[in-house]
Amino acid sequence: MTTDTAPSPFTLSVQSPESWKRVIGVEIDRAWFDGEYARNLGAARRGHARPGFRKGKVPLAMVEKDLGGEVRMETVEQVLPRAYRAAVLEHKLVPVADPELTDLKLEEQGPVHLELSVEVRPDVVARDYLELPLTRTAVELADGAVDEALAGLREGRAVWERAERAAAAGDRLKADIVPQAQDGEPDPAGPVRDYLFELGAEGNFAEFDAALTGAVAGDERRVTVTYPADYGNERVRGRTVGYLVTVKEVQARNLPELDDAFAAAMKEGQTLLELRLSLRDELLAEETRRVEQLERERIVDLLLERNPVEPPPSLVEEYLAAGVNEMKQRSAYLGRPVTGQDEERYRESGRAWAERSLKAMLVLEAVRRQEEIAVTPAEVEARIAAVAAENGFPAEDYLAYVKQHHEDERIAQDLAEQKAFDFLRARAAYRQD
Repeated sequence: MTTDTAPSPFTLSVQSPESWKRVIGVEIDRAWFDGEYARNLGAARRGHARPGFRKGKVPLAMVEKDLGGEVRMETVEQVLPRAYRAAVLEHKLVPVADPELTDLKLEEQGPVHLELSVEVRPDVVARDYLELPLTRTAVELADGAVDEALAGLREGRAVWERAERAAAAGDRLKADIVPQAQDGEPDPAGPVRDYLFELGAEGNFAEFDAALTGAVAGDERRVTVTYPADYGNERVRGRTVGYLVTVKEVQARNLPELDDAFAAAMKEGQTLLELRLSLRDELLAEETRRVEQLERERIVDLLLERNPVEPPPSLVEEYLAAGVNEMKQRSAYLGRPVTGQDEERYRESGRAWAERSLKAMLVLEAVRRQEEIAVTPAEVEARIAAVAAENGFPAEDYLAYVKQHHEDERIAQDLAEQKAFDFLRARAAYRQD
């Protein structure tokens, strides 16, 4: 036995004014639409009342006179999602935003015409992505890189000790700083007690460095500062302010000896040689990541030169909105509220990067699709286990966290992207740097 399928009441057409935009034309069979309208009008009648008639007993002609226009628009609103779904299925569209009704023709007779505009994921076909011209850069450490890293570790473990001498650049002063009123008397707005001031530090006002160099404990020095017109603190912005600085103590930085004891303090049982080798490995790994990232950027540049594509505006806005939310979360953690101006500046400065990132995503997705590059669940699970091991997390607990927060989707995306870059590198045309 065969079952006849009722013909669709919709005649559909799709135009592509942009790679990311589809305009869907819908012609709705009038008899079918009128049937839907009649059912809705009957439903409206059951709740309609008029003087002289019981609720639900108003003649249909009167109901139509009272509610016909409203019911017709309700019918359009009910029909529109069905027509949209039919167009998505028939034309295999991949929308990235809700559709917008851009035109409606609903005459007394004849078909009903709708026009919908929707943003879609562009159907990208990647071209010329094999044998990309790349430069193979050797991963090397600059001379003195390990010594510089060791010096940084020593600086981090330095202690400040009282020094019975005049202050010099690099020393730290403990001082009381009292702002002076215009008549030279102390400003009741507020002295700062036991302020720690490092001579020559980045961000210092030159006037303070000059006045306090050579000071010893017990000295009083007067400092006059003229603040810039755009200074952050409104209270002193554009003003010239005098300060009385009473030096209470000069402190010198005492660096630890660079020996096995220092290395063991960083990691039990470690020698200085082992520390140097460990630092070298870390620096090489960091340099490797930097070189790989530069190579990635070069690959993206070449792909976008050869495959121009425009991302849907709604995806760009979604990308920026996610960035704004991250900025708000970081600022809330630091206790710094984000203003509307902050958001606007972020959107303006980040738009070009958002567009580039989305373009790269679309082209790389095309490469993966065309080359059938896929990530298996086993690969995702292996990566999750590796991250847990690297960070000392219990494997089962971390897996539960990943699943709960849908981090497995992000990990799968990262792995797929890495596979695509590996594929392109393996088939690139390298020349030696």
